[in-house]
Amino acid sequence: SDGNVVTSASTCPWCGEVVDKALLDEFNKDKDSRLTVAMQTRFCRRHKTRSAKSIYDANKYPEIDWQTLEDRFAKFNSDLRSVINGGASHFRMLHEEAIRAGQGRVMKEDQNMNPGYYGPRGLTVMSDYIVRQFGDELKKRALTDDVIASRGSAAFIQCVLVGELGTRMIMDDMGVDNARALEIIEESK
Repeated sequence: SDGNVVTSASTCPWCGEVVDKALLDEFNKDKDSRLTVAMQTRFCRRHKTRSAKSIYDANKYPEIDWQTLEDRFAKFNSDLRSVINGGASHFRMLHEEAIRAGQGRVMKEDQNMNPGYYGPRGLTVMSDYIVRQFGDELKKRALTDDVIASRGSAAFIQCVLVGELGTRMIMDDMGVDNARALEIIEESK
């Protein structure tokens, strides 16, 4: 191939992902030819943010109104209470399987428990809401429910209840069924 051919793609100097060459050139235009580590990581964050925004827009995920988000949670309280009381739950089943397999004894930050496109902020807002609404019920239920007792209420909230609430929020946002909402959670993380 001709060595003079200009391509429209380049690679991120930090993570190695393919990026738009124009984006890298724009970032690098007023800098020396060598990017410092700090500059490389800043560029990496920028291209990942831009890529995430483009995917978010392409999939028509909704803009999240953080001011009214908690008000929307209340309509799912009976569903969450049912899960607390042992009702059918995709996330409870996964949590129980992990317990049986001896996994997840310590919740790690790198386990991505974010509720899809609601992200880490959504995880925090949903967790805080669930603790306020159901904290006492979870403590009582832990006395008779091995799934809750085994890893504690905090793990049950983050691994099970946030997933269930996130699924219901996405079903509501996107007008999809439970199966599609679970797919959206995974693909939008």
